[in-house]
Amino acid sequence: MINRSTISTFVFLLFIVTVSINNFSFININDSYIFIYESWFKLISIFFRIFEFSVGDILYIIIPIILIIYFFKIERRRDKLIYLFKVPIIIYCFFYWSWGFNYNIDSNFDSLKKSKYSIEDIEKTLKYYISQTNNLQFKMSKKKDIKVTSTLSFKEIKKECLITLKNQKWLFKNIKEKSFSVKKSIFSTPLSYMGFSGYINPFTLEANINYNIPKISLPITISHEIAHQIGYAFEDEANYIAISALIASNDSYLNYSGYLMAVQYLMSEQKKYDPEKYKVNRKNLNDGVIKNINEKNDYYLKYQNKFEDIFKKGYDKFLKKNNQTAGIKTYSLVVKMLINQHNQLFPH
Repeated sequence: MINRSTISTFVFLLFIVTVSINNFSFININDSYIFIYESWFKLISIFFRIFEFSVGDILYIIIPIILIIYFFKIERRRDKLIYLFKVPIIIYCFFYWSWGFNYNIDSNFDSLKKSKYSIEDIEKTLKYYISQTNNLQFKMSKKKDIKVTSTLSFKEIKKECLITLKNQKWLFKNIKEKSFSVKKSIFSTPLSYMGFSGYINPFTLEANINYNIPKISLPITISHEIAHQIGYAFEDEANYIAISALIASNDSYLNYSGYLMAVQYLMSEQKKYDPEKYKVNRKNLNDGVIKNINEKNDYYLKYQNKFEDIFKKGYDKFLKKNNQTAGIKTYSLVVKMLINQHNQLFPH
């Protein structure tokens, strides 16, 4: 029978290996971890996809309670200290071996991320996306001043997103479509106040979606989190995958959600470097498109609070620690990828 000393030694050695991989760039686990993650994901998803609700959310409530109860049952002070030392180490190792080492995987998008772009490139790309978004809005609403809506349910949008992403065959690698668990998070209201639309649970690998967000944001959020499930950990890459896949969808509502998100990121970038052209381009948007953007903005204003910045700063540090030097600004780096893709498709 394995004794406590053996377990403690194993945990300590695993911790040393995990920390070493995270801190020494010469240790390359690219190919081996891709295999480990895909195998682990296939195995764990067999169980968690059975449930309609988020098992991970439930475990986030139950496990801390169990750990606290167990702590107070420990009698010896020395054992309590060992317990307080061991639990964070186990969580740290589990996080990285279950999903977190995806932060160490080489990017598939170097050609889109390395090239620089000019103010003119922003303008050219933005005009293209505004044209596509305006055309779709008018096609779907029949009038330029009516926002785009949909009768699709959460489950139907989720299904369409999975079909759309599945059609991007290079994305799924060796993972089957049915493996993906996309759930409504029971923490949707706290997530709203924290400023998050969704998250991947790194332990159960479920994609948890904040169902308080406007419906027009659901396709982009669901697709973003599925990209994380596939193993794309970087936020700009997950955004790019979501936008690109939705734009290629056979469903107009998904198309519109993708184009709208691209327009928002590009306009935000243009506002920083060329505010006058930004004003002109905003006026070029159909009133219905503006109403959809305002719908999103009204949601964020509704839940805005002084604690949101604290959560965002914490997440910013977390991303920087995990190879995303721009921190929370990594999300907006999708602009570079969209512009470089556009330049490749429509060269000067």
